[in-house]
Amino acid sequence: MKKLSKILLLMLIIFPLFINAQDKTTEKNYLWDVSANMGSSLLWGDANTNASPFTRWFSKESNFTFGFTLKRKITNAFHLQIALQKGMLSGERSTWGGDKVHPVVNAVTDYYDYHLGLNVDFTSILGFKEDRFMSVYAFGGIGMVHYNAQSFTDANLYNSVNKSTLIVPWGGGLRFRFNERWSVYLESNFRNAFVDDVDAYVGQGSKVNDIYSITGMGVTYRFGQKRAKKPKVEISPVEPADTALAQVEIPEEVIFVSGLPTEAEPNTAYNVTSKLTKGKLTGKAIYEMSIPEDFYISDAKTNSGKLIQDSSSLKIIWEELPTEDIILTYRLSTGGLDKDSYTLPTMFSYNEKGESKTKTFNNRINLKATPIAATNGTKEPNTAQTVADNGKNTNKTNVAANTAKVKQASPKVENAGLEYRIQVATVFGGRTSKRLLQKQLKLQESIQEDPYKNSYRYTVGNFKTYAEAAQYNALSSVRGAYVVVFKNGKYVGGLENTNTDVMDKNGIYPTGETYKVQIAASKGRTYSIAKLAYKYGFKNDQITEDEIAGWYQYTVGKFRTIDEAKALLKEVKLKVPKAYIVKFVDAKRSK
Repeated sequence: MKKLSKILLLMLIIFPLFINAQDKTTEKNYLWDVSANMGSSLLWGDANTNASPFTRWFSKESNFTFGFTLKRKITNAFHLQIALQKGMLSGERSTWGGDKVHPVVNAVTDYYDYHLGLNVDFTSILGFKEDRFMSVYAFGGIGMVHYNAQSFTDANLYNSVNKSTLIVPWGGGLRFRFNERWSVYLESNFRNAFVDDVDAYVGQGSKVNDIYSITGMGVTYRFGQKRAKKPKVEISPVEPADTALAQVEIPEEVIFVSGLPTEAEPNTAYNVTSKLTKGKLTGKAIYEMSIPEDFYISDAKTNSGKLIQDSSSLKIIWEELPTEDIILTYRLSTGGLDKDSYTLPTMFSYNEKGESKTKTFNNRINLKATPIAATNGTKEPNTAQTVADNGKNTNKTNVAANTAKVKQASPKVENAGLEYRIQVATVFGGRTSKRLLQKQLKLQESIQEDPYKNSYRYTVGNFKTYAEAAQYNALSSVRGAYVVVFKNGKYVGGLENTNTDVMDKNGIYPTGETYKVQIAASKGRTYSIAKLAYKYGFKNDQITEDEIAGWYQYTVGKFRTIDEAKALLKEVKLKVPKAYIVKFVDAKRSK
């Protein structure tokens, strides 16, 4: 037995070294590990010598033991463990203090135990490091031991015991890492029994229960890599952290550049080039653009597919999508145009991995101010930039040579290109079905999907002002819904990020004295001017944001004299009781 234990001990040392030379994988987050150990077990009871453990390890009282441990990671420092141990215990006692007349007592115990415990890595508590070579750990728990023991006095059978009892295992050791999966450890531990007959001998006057200890080494193998979480819809989302994304199948990205003008004049023609980038999509597909009243399309051409056109739509049908990007050119003419804006929705329907999908793109054209005079007596067509497949600007409508024209100044756009919507959900690391989400949230209106950082934002509605959005019914019908803003079709991320777009840029006189009424202030973070304006009944451009010594201060009014400011303060206090007058000198806040 002694020879076998030495051979197994040598194998435990050499095996991880061999594995280290073979396994060169990268670090991963493993949840489980399994260990095998062997070593020496010692009995601490009535039937053993009083020699030091260092002496007893190399005596006949030292016996071979082996076991297995399975651990589940809770955190980097804490693991839950289940262990099984099998071995022998023996002892011999010939001296008994002052009693000179006493038989020699021998004990032999065959046992196996198991326990549930908590393993604590102290080095990870002080500072976790995945590739640390050596770590210090300890464990404790509760378990059971089943033992079959015999004791002898002067070589005669004295007592026989075969039963079970509770134990409290505890101990600690050093772990040495060889690579991300393999490590070896040196460990010493104790099993405190709840009885005094593990050695089948109870000494006279003894009040201490038996203990046995195990000292040895083992090898550990880690497995069970942690899987990434699936995408989850959050009804009340927060900004995503820059962590690992969910394991989702990434669909092909479909990008459509319409080439349509953002503004149009009545009775004008524009040359348009649209470009559809479809990635690696193949198979049947349909492109369809709806044409509103007072808009007309002619001379339509495409580099692939069958083109079908009538007064209300333009379609391209493919039996098999081409490998290159799709280019569509046409001449767009306008009629009377009696509305402020028009939408030309475009849909691209296709199949991806056996699933039918549709992408919708809403192209908006606003009515442009009409020229009041032209030297040749005719209205000149507007020029519109278009997108060609080489990425450069293409045809513009011809402009008569040496034609001079006078236009009215374009009216101020109240929302500065901003669009307000109601955000109803967010998916991190993937996408969800808009149709199913609409059904889940019991919404009548269609849901729009927009990418933002490592997430997709799902919104409803389309409003030019925050006030319109704030009164929309989806805010009350969907738990956690809130107002978000888009700038030039892009998700902005926070209403406060558009403060410079909506406020008066000249809210303070550059020279001399300026008196204003302060309605709010914030330390270290901005408020949304759109929200403040809605809350207190102001217009967006009536509020100015100024950053002074880390404070964001919000004021209304702009006066040369304090008396004018006092008149406004009287009105403002009806809405904001804590409002007060502030003074600026040469555009700087005065104390």
